[in-house]
Amino acid sequence: MKIGIGASTDLEATVERCNQLGVERVFISCASLPGYAENGCPAPDSLRELKGRLEDNGIKVPSATYWFAKWPPRPWRNGSTNPDILLNRDRRCIDAMLRMIEVLGAVGITAVLHYVDIGKPLDLAQEETCWEGLIDIYRELMPVAEANNVRIGNHSLHRLLPDGVRERAVAEGVRIEDYGSYMTEDWGGPFLVGTWKELRRLVNAVPSPSNGVTLCTGMDIPGGDVPSLVGEFAGKIHFCQLRDHSDRWPSGREGPLGEGRVELPAIIAALRDANYQGILNPEHLGQPRHPGEDLEAKAVDYIKSILAEL
Repeated sequence: MKIGIGASTDLEATVERCNQLGVERVFISCASLPGYAENGCPAPDSLRELKGRLEDNGIKVPSATYWFAKWPPRPWRNGSTNPDILLNRDRRCIDAMLRMIEVLGAVGITAVLHYVDIGKPLDLAQEETCWEGLIDIYRELMPVAEANNVRIGNHSLHRLLPDGVRERAVAEGVRIEDYGSYMTEDWGGPFLVGTWKELRRLVNAVPSPSNGVTLCTGMDIPGGDVPSLVGEFAGKIHFCQLRDHSDRWPSGREGPLGEGRVELPAIIAALRDANYQGILNPEHLGQPRHPGEDLEAKAVDYIKSILAEL
């Protein structure tokens, strides 16, 4: 396990930040690179060049990130992705995802932080049909991922409510049991793959060494027992994100690592026991509480202190 952060397309800034933090691993956002807007996947040469220049500066690039079925853009509620692809099986979208996997494999990126932020359909009678479409598409993606030695770390959409929305929901008596049905502006939910339960369904429906999970400690938000989930998904964890929050949904707020309810030392110990070898990425750290507060640097130091005690 090694700490890793997101790379920007600014090589010098990324190298400088890694040196500041004392980290030697990054992951690249596919959507930030030339070619993605036009074709739904980055131009191979641009990805290869950025990866190579980072490696020339002593920074390893084992992972990348992209969002399932985000391209081509389609209108939908803010905060999630239109589920229409699951119903119409748009070949442009599916072929772009297949090409994305091939490009990643060609440049030697072997793990993907893969957000599945598909919203539940407005007509809930279509929910199972959407699941059928999702599983069918994964059955097409996974053989290509296996052939290219790319492991997909699926990320369920366990999301806290933003300021303003959170207070209103709590005042209205919204409960954690409503996570899978609550709909309001400026949130994006409900999500088709919104908790560890749906993540389990997706991984089990298409068994493959390439079909795994991103172990995000935000799984606690809708009620998950994260240390136990590490054990359940052992061998299928292809990426890890570490975050903390004050409480579970709907009242929780994100905050600095080690200052909330998440059992981060126990989770990292469980990851060690599961022989996880990938990136530990600190994220969703809240807002600085005073000018100049570097929450990412504090998070990196906090994770390093836990790793040193293992």
